[in-house]
Amino acid sequence: MQVGHLPLALAIATYDWNPRTAVFVVGMHFLPNADSLVVRAGWAKPSFHCTVTHSVLFAAAVSGLIALASPHYALFAFVAIMAHYAADIGSTVGLPLLWPVSKRKFTLALFQDTGYWGKEMYLGYYRQPMSWVLEGGVTAFFIYRLVQVYR
Repeated sequence: MQVGHLPLALAIATYDWNPRTAVFVVGMHFLPNADSLVVRAGWAKPSFHCTVTHSVLFAAAVSGLIALASPHYALFAFVAIMAHYAADIGSTVGLPLLWPVSKRKFTLALFQDTGYWGKEMYLGYYRQPMSWVLEGGVTAFFIYRLVQVYR
């Protein structure tokens, strides 16, 4: 999933709908992709993307650190990061969810991996029909949540 990450994160934020929570949840949702910045900076090989930062241990560690300051936001962090994994698991690249216990990568193989950076990533992804189904679904869920909040 590409652009659909944003409405997915915002849908989660609607459970405590205010600007602070929205910014926090969006940040936490995109945090696993900080690994791509490490790769772009030349500090890691391209194969580093979708590894350690895409594991349940990473989500638990981040949430645990945040819990020291706010259990409320720790729950949002955990849900946002796990939702990121749910959005990514459709890709053929696979996610090492059980790292470091297992290096096995889990995938639903709903769409072909088209990379993690640049125009070609978006063009390749949106040429696949399943991308529109998935992103349409999360956008519809976000709209549904907004209707619930503002009802």
